[in-house]
Amino acid sequence: MRDLRQNDNRDARRAARGAASGLGTGVGSDPFRGRALGMGVMLTLTLPAILTLMVSVTPEPPRDPTLVWAKSLGVAPATLLEGRTVYASSCAVCHGADAQGVARLGKPLRNSSFVQEHSDDDLLGVIADGRLPDDPLNTTGAVMPARGARGLSDAQMRSVVAYLRTLQEPGAPTVSLEQWIVATGGSAEATGVGRAGGVGHDAFLASCSACHGPRGEGLDGLGKALVGSDFIGTRSDPELIAFIKTGRPIWDPDNTSGLDMPPKGGNPAITDEQLESIVKYIRTLHAESGR
Repeated sequence: MRDLRQNDNRDARRAARGAASGLGTGVGSDPFRGRALGMGVMLTLTLPAILTLMVSVTPEPPRDPTLVWAKSLGVAPATLLEGRTVYASSCAVCHGADAQGVARLGKPLRNSSFVQEHSDDDLLGVIADGRLPDDPLNTTGAVMPARGARGLSDAQMRSVVAYLRTLQEPGAPTVSLEQWIVATGGSAEATGVGRAGGVGHDAFLASCSACHGPRGEGLDGLGKALVGSDFIGTRSDPELIAFIKTGRPIWDPDNTSGLDMPPKGGNPAITDEQLESIVKYIRTLHAESGR
């Protein structure tokens, strides 16, 4: 009996020491708790350093050029987007979708010394007024219709001017009008554009040649050839006059060019007498073709 009591006392003391040991270390019945605490401390110390390293090696996303230009010009990004849209619909047909110019139609506007040397108000005035073939500053011989031949508002024209500024690439060589004229085949006189050529010739140049060519030969991607045209040959003069007055919008099922033909060639001031003279000139061209 005495021995049993001594054994019980020893067992009780061992249990008490085990309980005290567990309370003191905090790992009593969970041998992995200490390891987990150590991992937590390590992550707390190293995670900020890892995140800092990731941020430092991540490349900066490219900046939107529209936003950069808008800030530089002091305009809203929406203004530049509108200018690009208006340019595509009203200016690209003569100046080119890439603004590199189109021979005998429109001068280059990308990296243009003319654009860079003139103020926004100057450029706005040119777009608003246009240029007729007899203008001494007109070196293409083709009409530049006022307000893009679409009655553009002042706000739309200003958005185009802002867009033209974005086409001037810093450090790129500029293109002068003289260089471009030589590169595209010489002056207006050398190409025969702008010379008097009979009844309706000047009116035709002013209102029709930009799309149909100075002698009605047609221009790829713009206007159909009038010389030798079955359409011309099968219509009477009054029918052709009425057609020119009305034009042919892009949604017309008979429009196969994919471009608007504006009423009166985009010149609302043209008179019935001038339209009659244009038709006579077209008849002359048609007759020269032998058809």
